[in-house]
Amino acid sequence: MQEGISVILPTLNRANYLATTVDCLMKQDFGLPYEIIIVDQSESINDVMVGRAKDSSPFIRYYHVTEFRGLPEARNFGVQHAQYAYILFLDDDIECGNNLLKEHYKFLAQPDIAIVAGGCTEKFKKNPKSRNTGKFHFYKATPERGFHVKDKKYVDHGGGGNYSIRKDVFLKVGGVDEFLNYGSALYEETEICLRVKAFGYKVFYNYDAHVWHLAADSGGCRVPDINHYITSLVHNRALLISRHLKWYHKPTAYLYLLRLVASYAFTYRNPGLFRLFAKAYKEGYKKGKLTPKYTQYADI
Repeated sequence: MQEGISVILPTLNRANYLATTVDCLMKQDFGLPYEIIIVDQSESINDVMVGRAKDSSPFIRYYHVTEFRGLPEARNFGVQHAQYAYILFLDDDIECGNNLLKEHYKFLAQPDIAIVAGGCTEKFKKNPKSRNTGKFHFYKATPERGFHVKDKKYVDHGGGGNYSIRKDVFLKVGGVDEFLNYGSALYEETEICLRVKAFGYKVFYNYDAHVWHLAADSGGCRVPDINHYITSLVHNRALLISRHLKWYHKPTAYLYLLRLVASYAFTYRNPGLFRLFAKAYKEGYKKGKLTPKYTQYADI
């Protein structure tokens, strides 16, 4: 594979934010070739971006995809159309400096590192406190973020809105698991990071590979109500528990998740959430025993 970076931008109904993100990416100070692959699952084609892709071909490539819907699918589709050795996944509502690609490549080029987790700071919202940036707490099957903290270190996982991965490793481990395409696809980035580590590779956090998250108030992966949210949360957490936890971590992780659902049931006065919990947990746990789902989309 040719040395360089393929930036993959899944997007859904965020044309204005997407334009800002692409503007930032066009200004990168990076000595190697790179490309921008837009995977647009919006209802209508983004004519402006089609024009920009045509004018800059093959630097920007725009795909309007209606054959599937989901973030894991969009990531896998993008990788299958990527020509370079390194992949950078970004949210469609970010801003960044001109050193983003350079800072990702700085550590991706090291042979023992397969994933670089970049820094991500909320521009208009409060950033929560964190003492263990990028740590996965196995006893409760919960990832800790904290990617706004200035640091450089080995971690367990990265944030889905700004992480890079070697393409050969991505394909070796089976890509992003499409079984996690529930609701807002919670934990899909955490899961592939844990899988990559299980193969013996390392994940490194570099704050300087930094983006500002604009937190668009519409579009993207969103769930319409609490029932859908709980279903996706429980299903995807159960998959993590099944696939990545030791037997002695599973009881505490199960109880922690049950307690979380109970708090939502109490807050929303919705005892039906317990029925959803039982069904979604069983389904997610079962899928965690299967090979990650990866569909070949390159011919679309």
